[in-house]
Amino acid sequence: MEEGVVSLANMKDVAKRAQVSVSTVSHVINGTRFVSEEVQRRVKDAMDAVGYIPNVVAHSLRTKKTNTIGLVIPIGNDENSNIFIMQVVLGIDSVLRDRGYCALLANTKDELQREIEEIRRMITRQIDGLILIPSVGAHDFIPELLKEKKYVFVDRIPQGFEDRDYVVSDSFGGSYEAVDELIKRGHSKIGILCDIFGKYRNSDERLLGAQKAYQDHGIEWKPEYICECASNMEEAQEKTKWLLNHTDVTAILAVSNIMGMGVVKYLKEADIRIPEDISLTIFDDYAWTSIHTPTITTIRQDAFEMGRQSAKLLLEKLEFKEEGQIWKPRGIRLPTSLIIRESWK
Repeated sequence: MEEGVVSLANMKDVAKRAQVSVSTVSHVINGTRFVSEEVQRRVKDAMDAVGYIPNVVAHSLRTKKTNTIGLVIPIGNDENSNIFIMQVVLGIDSVLRDRGYCALLANTKDELQREIEEIRRMITRQIDGLILIPSVGAHDFIPELLKEKKYVFVDRIPQGFEDRDYVVSDSFGGSYEAVDELIKRGHSKIGILCDIFGKYRNSDERLLGAQKAYQDHGIEWKPEYICECASNMEEAQEKTKWLLNHTDVTAILAVSNIMGMGVVKYLKEADIRIPEDISLTIFDDYAWTSIHTPTITTIRQDAFEMGRQSAKLLLEKLEFKEEGQIWKPRGIRLPTSLIIRESWK
């Protein structure tokens, strides 16, 4: 039986049509030797023409590789957050497909126990590596559970794993840039809607970036300007109401898109004008912010590029074979962009 045959056509048929040897066809399929792009194209065209399908299972048994990457991500009920996460996934997929890998997707719903279960399930499927957007909570289980697998964190870094491989946005720098510019425009009283401190590292960094901008301008930071808020519209509305009724802020920074939507909803219902009465900045540049009246100033993250870079980092890690060398973990922070629109004065 010919190696890798699962259809009526076999490798001899492919080799004959492509006018190459059977061993060359095998090298193209398995990536075991350099083959010129022109010959690769001829072989792949011949495979399509004769209907040949390589047997992936047989290949994985032989090479101990499945060319499958596990993606463990938190998809919940927040449609806006899900748009961001799926952009990350599309970025990952764009790299994996080009490199001959496929993705196995699992949803944790942002629940730690479910994350553990999904990672275990991934391991039983013999994945080559794992890309993970971690859930909230302690990840002490990771070193033991993934001791034989390569992995990369994306978007979030669990506490205590800052020395591992990760790809995130520069949340600190994005928040710093926005608050620094607001202060330069005369806003010294800026309210911050943020997650409960310590829950998400990227949210913490957004708050810390704002505080550093205040410090660099020599302006007193008032704790009452900070409103810890769950990531939902209803609580964001309540926190915005409290902020405007109990402080003298002239601007608001919401550290997530869903919080920003809550701010806008309350301001509209309370007939508070943007930017005449309050200036507004939202972390994440979703489509609605550019068509809202007035348009909203945002801090843009490149979710697609975040996913792309995480996949590239993991594949580089999987293919690292420098003799006598050990892999040195890398943390990649992608720059954000401040998109100034009509919600500022």
